[in-house]
Amino acid sequence: MQKAENRGQSTVLTSGSIKKQLVLFSIPIFLGTLLQQLYNVIDAVVAGRLVNEDALSAIGVSVPIYLLFVSVILGLAIGITILLAQFFGAKQFGQIKSLISTMSIFLLVLGLAMAFIGAIFAKPLLQVTQTPAELLELATAYLRMVFLGIPFSMLYNMLGAVMRSFGETKMPLYALVVSSIINLVLNIVFVINGGGVIGIAASTIIAQAISGIYLLLQLRKKFPMVIPKRSEIVFDRKLLGLSLKICTPIIIQQLAVFLGMLIVQGFINQLGNASIGGMTAASRIEAFILLPVQALGNALSIFAGQNIGANEKDRMKQGTRFGIMLAVAITALLSVILLFWGKGILGLIIGNNEEMILSGYSYFHVCLWFYPINALIYGLGGVLSGVGDTLIAGIHSLASILTKLLVTVLLIGKLGLLSIAIASCLGWCVASAIVVLRYKGNKWQSKAVVKIDGGIK
Repeated sequence: MQKAENRGQSTVLTSGSIKKQLVLFSIPIFLGTLLQQLYNVIDAVVAGRLVNEDALSAIGVSVPIYLLFVSVILGLAIGITILLAQFFGAKQFGQIKSLISTMSIFLLVLGLAMAFIGAIFAKPLLQVTQTPAELLELATAYLRMVFLGIPFSMLYNMLGAVMRSFGETKMPLYALVVSSIINLVLNIVFVINGGGVIGIAASTIIAQAISGIYLLLQLRKKFPMVIPKRSEIVFDRKLLGLSLKICTPIIIQQLAVFLGMLIVQGFINQLGNASIGGMTAASRIEAFILLPVQALGNALSIFAGQNIGANEKDRMKQGTRFGIMLAVAITALLSVILLFWGKGILGLIIGNNEEMILSGYSYFHVCLWFYPINALIYGLGGVLSGVGDTLIAGIHSLASILTKLLVTVLLIGKLGLLSIAIASCLGWCVASAIVVLRYKGNKWQSKAVVKIDGGIK
């Protein structure tokens, strides 16, 4: 088994320089997440610059609904990464094969079902969020199209989770580099030829399919020891149950985040097209600001998973301290950049619409002071999830979104878009307090899901 292990380009995070490993391990994750965000930004820029402002707003009201479905995929991918990282740290390669086999079957069925259901209910979901009548048909067409690409999104996220759990972060990055370029080129080609928002959605689907197929080929080539042979294909209900136990709180976390976005989008939709366009652009930029802390949080999750699987708790704590300090420093720097050049950055997406730019910047002017708090949420949250304490992920996300919704409902009538900013900041404060208290309480130390001597709990 050791010979098989060495055939892959895995990174063992249970020994060596902690600082060097976390930085080098985080960079490809950051760049990969950055490129994933570029999908949405490219769509927004092409729609706003090459189609019209209605196309930009139509995508803006559609994305939160689509992300609500994608949140399930992301939750499953994160949960699978945690399990695989712990199995890898404990060198339980038989369990790795069984888990990949079981979850591949489960995710195939789930992906097809989500694509079908999403396409059918696209218009009713847009109506629930009070999408303006003039945007409804355009947004429906876009949303139905992107729903058809969900199986490809699931393929990429599943394979990316497998690779990252072994410490291989470059292959998922390479896949996204290629597919991002294809997405941009096809966006322009389709729009110039009259494709509109349908063309924008189609280019995204094609790019996602290419990235997923590329990773599948690379996994078979570089990690053959984890690919189940035909005789090894199983559907292990115990492993599925364990996976869902780990994944469910994370899915709740992801659902809470995106459901909150969807509900808040409903409030924004009532404020007019200027607010919709301004917040569409602002949300894209905010996603970039938070990318470094998300990447470090993902790296810390895998780092914690491998080390808890190898029973290296002290090493895990050292990595946690360094990762969070680095995340705070990076986020603070990006907030300063946004403070001075935020309007210009918004203009790159929106164009010359001053009303939309001012709407987006009014949100930033409040939130940028609170962005560093997210280093605690994603950093400690990633560590807690990595060791198997995933329940806290659902708790802090629900607490955060409930805070945001309460504040938004109370203040939206008086402060308009400013209430969205205040609500977001208060939600972050609540979530950070919860993860800090949980980490300091040390209950996570008994949450590992694999046994050192083999098997699972």
